[in-house]
Amino acid sequence: MLNKTDLPDIRAEHREYCYTCRRAKKTCLCGSIKPFATRMRFVILMHTKEDRKQRTGTARLAKLCLTNAELLTGTDFTRDERVNTLLRNPSYSPFVLYPGPKAVNFRNMGAAPAAAGKTLLIFVIDGTWNCARQLLYHSRNLHAVPRLSFSGNYISQFRIKKQPMQHCVSTIEAIYYLCKEAGEAGYEALNGESENLMVVFKKLVDTHLPYQNGKGRRREENKKKGTLMT
Repeated sequence: MLNKTDLPDIRAEHREYCYTCRRAKKTCLCGSIKPFATRMRFVILMHTKEDRKQRTGTARLAKLCLTNAELLTGTDFTRDERVNTLLRNPSYSPFVLYPGPKAVNFRNMGAAPAAAGKTLLIFVIDGTWNCARQLLYHSRNLHAVPRLSFSGNYISQFRIKKQPMQHCVSTIEAIYYLCKEAGEAGYEALNGESENLMVVFKKLVDTHLPYQNGKGRRREENKKKGTLMT
């Protein structure tokens, strides 16, 4: 039997975090990340509330996989200098990756951006659906930006998290499917590199499934228990 005084080194292990993937070092996913370049430029706008949820969030993992991406956090980007600079840049053709009746996809978008020599600038909204709606509502500079969605129907493989609707997918899955459809439309030529997104995503899911199924023990449970059986 071990008591509380015997546990400092064990607890210290739980407090050690990887500052790259923002996960506990014992479940660090950096070894599964293989960055790749896309023709599209991605700007992930993460809601502040989502920023606090580091355990199962996929936006940071997606950003680490994409060399042509950046991640910004906030709740209202109306006056965000970085976002507005990108929107004003004439070399970009901006879109917000978000479903809606007026959303276009790579099948009906046509070749206009490519023909004009512009790079697709994709704003990806990260957060719960409620937080995402609030972020878009408050960010008035994004109201006039056309929306981009998928031509296909996809079901999320995020088995450790319940989706509010059947067509909802995680951020990393959304970027993966967009890359897939961009490749089918001839806009991207990734030669299978986008699969790196799903590799790290599946690794995340597999890491957390034991806890979801009750076979693992969370840090909070260890703290409450205070003892370990040997």
